[in-house]
Amino acid sequence: MSRSNKKLGPFNGKHRSTGGEGCQRPVGWALRNPMWNMKAITKEQLPDLVACGLVGLFGLAAIWMGASYPVGSVTRMGAGFFPVAISAIVIGLAVAAAIETLMSETSRGTFKWRPLIFISVAILAWTQLIDTLGLIPSTFALILISGLAKQPFRPVSLILTATFLSVAGYLVFVLGLHMPLTLLGR
Repeated sequence: MSRSNKKLGPFNGKHRSTGGEGCQRPVGWALRNPMWNMKAITKEQLPDLVACGLVGLFGLAAIWMGASYPVGSVTRMGAGFFPVAISAIVIGLAVAAAIETLMSETSRGTFKWRPLIFISVAILAWTQLIDTLGLIPSTFALILISGLAKQPFRPVSLILTATFLSVAGYLVFVLGLHMPLTLLGR
């Protein structure tokens, strides 16, 4: 039987789901089989998927704990409204991250120690300097040390960022929240 005489369906081989001539899949096949283009889970994806699952479980636990408080309504929020709403967002983000992991190509880079070391040292320096030197020097130390985590070191942009964050920290924490922080030491 020649290809031209072969009856393939109501569209004579031109199906909307794939658009190809002579395709044997019926219309809507991809909608009924959403996993048709997903590959098997690889060893590289497994840690990311486990992390997404743990974040999702954390969100579910927070919803369960927050549900014991009165939730209220949007106009009159109860004590449980905020934890339940944020936890629902966390679960949604965990699901989105898991879908992104499944759909993305698996390419594992090498682990970089430099960012881990410099950002950890920067946070430690900020916690040690905030009481003795004040908000502005500790924020500058945090930003400048964190800037060493990535090459190339750009001192001008880091100084501008540190200046902006120092002013913002002063406005929010000292003026807005009346926290007992000094700007330049005790």
